Amino acid sequence: MHHQFLPIRWNLPSHRFKLISEGICGLICLAVGFIVPAVAQINNFGSPYARFGMGEFQPLGGASLQSIGGMQAAITHPQWINTENPASLALGALTRVEMGSQARFSNLQTNQQSLLKSNINLAHLALAIPLGKSWGTALSFAPMSLHNYDVLGSGLVQPGGGQNPYKVDEYYTGRGGINRLFWGIGWQVHPQWRVGYGLNAMFGQTIKEFRRVFPDSVQAFNVRVQDQWSVLGAYHQVGIQFQPRPKAQRGSGTWGLSLRLPANLPLRQNLLAERFTLIAGNLRIRDTVVQVAGQEGDMHLPLQAAMGYWVENAGKSGFGLEGIYEPLSGWRVMGVADSMQDRWTLKVGGYRVAKPSGNRATDQFIYRSGLRFSPGGLRLRDRSIHEMAVYAGIGVPLRRSASVLNLGLELGRWGRLDHGLVQEDFVRVNLTLNLNDRWFIRRVYD
Repeated sequence: MHHQFLPIRWNLPSHRFKLISEGICGLICLAVGFIVPAVAQINNFGSPYARFGMGEFQPLGGASLQSIGGMQAAITHPQWINTENPASLALGALTRVEMGSQARFSNLQTNQQSLLKSNINLAHLALAIPLGKSWGTALSFAPMSLHNYDVLGSGLVQPGGGQNPYKVDEYYTGRGGINRLFWGIGWQVHPQWRVGYGLNAMFGQTIKEFRRVFPDSVQAFNVRVQDQWSVLGAYHQVGIQFQPRPKAQRGSGTWGLSLRLPANLPLRQNLLAERFTLIAGNLRIRDTVVQVAGQEGDMHLPLQAAMGYWVENAGKSGFGLEGIYEPLSGWRVMGVADSMQDRWTLKVGGYRVAKPSGNRATDQFIYRSGLRFSPGGLRLRDRSIHEMAVYAGIGVPLRRSASVLNLGLELGRWGRLDHGLVQEDFVRVNLTLNLNDRWFIRRVYD
């Protein structure tokens, strides 16, 4: 008997269906019937939204910048390393080293359940070196996105013919991620103008697996699809900053614009689709439906444009805002789109030194705060997956040095509860050690 097959709501990304639909869907249709509405279960690993696009994007900066909302387009600070606008590297008399890590604690919930999860990982490593009075360069490494998730969707199959319905489980798992190695250089072309260029190498591997299992049926074949990406390529950044009154001590404002230029990153894909049975809990492969090894293509990374304004009282306080636009609907892998939409993001934040003229250690503490909001770059079930966060942080100067220990706190929300979607409330703690000193000094002795 031939049955019509309708998938559970947690379905595969469209690029997978394009590659395997002709070979696999017809075979599955022979074994299953209609699946009624299902319940999604989230296991203790990562956000299920990491399954789409490039995964779960990570902050590309230290706690000092993240604590003011993640702004970077217009910011130039002698003790911070700004890798998102290379024009900022032109200023800074000290050699700066940043080492950071982050911990994320999340509560994932649907309308039926909730789950606590946590993870700790490297935030970034960065080195910035001044090259004379008008030039500066920097090198940094940071995770760019993660694909760590584990989701289970359950439902019922109606086989027809008076037979009782039986259970079907769908498992979605992902591991791996994409890293970024950045090199940038900035040039002070005029007291009011700075320009910069950045070269970014993206590399990493992700493995996504989908399994459809019929635990109560001995007639239906189970299905497993493994999709592995390996990416290695480069994209370019350009930036400019304009400071109308560079010598003003009060209210010195800076405009900034940074662009991540579109790029096609070489990508290699391995795809394997199999049917299997479970015998006494052991997996036994029955046949291979699709096997594609080493297929070459590319990942299209669209433009990102960020524009901001930053006003600062040198050594005392600063405040700014920034807008970012990314046409993520143009994101492609192997020429196929995913559930992405164009995204804009608004960031606002600032800092204040407790008492700049004070003599006590606590007088030099730096207090920071900020916020971020975006309708989101992901669209599921005709709904935008919103992103929002508030930030707070503190910088503790180390005694007898220009170095600072920075602690940042982010309280955020990703997703929504309506239409069977998932909402993630999270706390991210970012700890960054910023070491500042003078290197490469030629000493002269009488």
